[in-house]
Amino acid sequence: MLVEVLLPLNFDQTFTYEIDQDIEIGQYVSVSFKNKEVIGVIWSVNSKPLKKSIRIKKIQKKFTLPPLSENKINFLKLMANYNLVNIGLILNLFLYKKGFASLEKGLKKIKNFEQYIPKFNEKIQLNTEQKDILELVKKKINFTKFSTSLLQGIPGSGKTHVYFELIKEALKQNYQVLVLLPEKGLSEQIAERFKDFFNYEPAIWHSGIKDKTKKIIWKGVFQKKINLVLGARSAIFLPFQNLKLIIIDEEHDSSYKQEDGVPFNARDMAILQASIDKFPIFLISATPSVETYFNCSNNKYHLFSLSSRYNQSQLPEVKTIKLTKENISENNFISNEVVDEVKNYLKLNNQVLFFLNRRGHSTFLFCYKCMKRLECPKCSVGLVYHKKNNFALCHYCNYSTRLDRKCKDDSLCQFKFYGLGLEKIFEEVKNKFKGYEVDILSSDISDYEQFKKQLKKIENNKVNIIVATQIVSKGFNFKNLNLIVAVNCDSGFLGNDIRASEKNYQLLYQLAGRAGRFNQKSKIFLQTFDEKNNIFNSLKKFDSDLFYKNEIIFRKNAQLPPFNKFISITISGKNNFHVQKYAQELKSVLPRNELIKIYGPVTAAIYKIKYDFRVRLLIKYNPKVTPQSEIKKSILRKPTPSNLKLQVDVDPLNFT
Repeated sequence: MLVEVLLPLNFDQTFTYEIDQDIEIGQYVSVSFKNKEVIGVIWSVNSKPLKKSIRIKKIQKKFTLPPLSENKINFLKLMANYNLVNIGLILNLFLYKKGFASLEKGLKKIKNFEQYIPKFNEKIQLNTEQKDILELVKKKINFTKFSTSLLQGIPGSGKTHVYFELIKEALKQNYQVLVLLPEKGLSEQIAERFKDFFNYEPAIWHSGIKDKTKKIIWKGVFQKKINLVLGARSAIFLPFQNLKLIIIDEEHDSSYKQEDGVPFNARDMAILQASIDKFPIFLISATPSVETYFNCSNNKYHLFSLSSRYNQSQLPEVKTIKLTKENISENNFISNEVVDEVKNYLKLNNQVLFFLNRRGHSTFLFCYKCMKRLECPKCSVGLVYHKKNNFALCHYCNYSTRLDRKCKDDSLCQFKFYGLGLEKIFEEVKNKFKGYEVDILSSDISDYEQFKKQLKKIENNKVNIIVATQIVSKGFNFKNLNLIVAVNCDSGFLGNDIRASEKNYQLLYQLAGRAGRFNQKSKIFLQTFDEKNNIFNSLKKFDSDLFYKNEIIFRKNAQLPPFNKFISITISGKNNFHVQKYAQELKSVLPRNELIKIYGPVTAAIYKIKYDFRVRLLIKYNPKVTPQSEIKKSILRKPTPSNLKLQVDVDPLNFT
């Protein structure tokens, strides 16, 4: 019998193989492709015979784990079509190859999943508002019907406790539940809260988990022995057999958007999956995305709101500090008013957080002898100085160098350091607050185990002052943190990001929510050169509606999302002329009408990365239409030359 097999490779087609036994659509098989063993999926059976001259290979073996369901196959097709990605690459996301490799050996030994079986805490510890919301949710939500809901609440309102109760209801009915989290670091702290509530260690899935543990979780999920998983975006591709609830915590977070490799938004794909498999999905956030807020206002999503903190603690007092030449200087970025307040809080054994969303020490290095900035030789960006390791680093290609560039007189350049980075604030804090334990947290920390240890020290109040990037704003719960200083609130507005106001508001609001969560009087200082910025009024009042209503009016007038949608097409290559020429040719064949407009080609904001010149086309279309299929046909009609690369990003969040 001839069958069509979909392979996890960069193809949009299947391949014909032969098998001499019964097999069903969706079953996983192993085949030979270009003399390599590849795991694929049966896509259709009883294929038409090919030309006699073509030798058809036989399927090597079939796997005994459950096949992809009809719904899952439909999800693969729709995900590939929407994101303009070859379907083989989408299948690749679903294949945990080390799990398949150990099916014959290691997985056979895994029989005990007792550690992943939750023990329910029947005692509900909710306040009156939480109980009312939970009852409302139970009336409106059915685990066998699709719906999308937003659970919104001010920071510390107890949103997590409410969705714990919802998870408990699903688990009692023996359904599988997935909780998505934006950061792998956050999963550890949330896992501790799960442990307290469910009296067990939940299964955690992300890139920092060891393969030995991943194999256990993978097998437990497809055998329906593990019913609750906490994970990063890749967890949506686990082989769930009875998934009936997805929770997306901090749903607004940009980390849910994968931009490298296969671009997709895990939040949106989870909603798509829920719509196909017919189950509810809950979005959790104090600061939802503008699109989510808009969908709630149009009654497309259910909205459930918590308006007060769980333990009745006060919200932090938000105060702006206007930065001037008088209160900051080259090595003095923390105003005197803030310094005095920090000392008062430290005396009372409170933790203090200094926040700056820029890694490194100095962002601009300049030599006045040769009048040249230190730039990346591969990318059109300046290098960032990292004092801890004494090198300058490109944050786009990871090129690094010591500060030993030859100057015009054959001596070395004498660099001056400008621009504000996290390490510079770390130095200033250590200098101004001697005798206190200071720690630095940023995404530069690649050692996951080290990151866990740092978090544990902070949670146990063994760190007095935290200096951190936005990684600390994502749902962390530090009991002793009662003063936060946002060192420079204006940096997020620089550049040409159409979502700058939304991202900055969400970041600062979430940041403010980390303070005073346990009945302590708390403050947040916002240092800014523009204290009249409208988002600060919303922050001071903790009035999200004020911000969102203004932002939606702006988006509507500017015809930006959610009133229009974008598809970004980036063409790159070593020869700038060839890049520009192909971009013009591609634009000429792309579909356009009164609902679909095409802008460009224009040079990308960062016009060169890794020696490749970059040009962008931007497609703006009305949400009433879905032009992906026509766009894909156009790209096939005008194939990308072998010396160029084409990257398509549907619903882009960044325009670098």
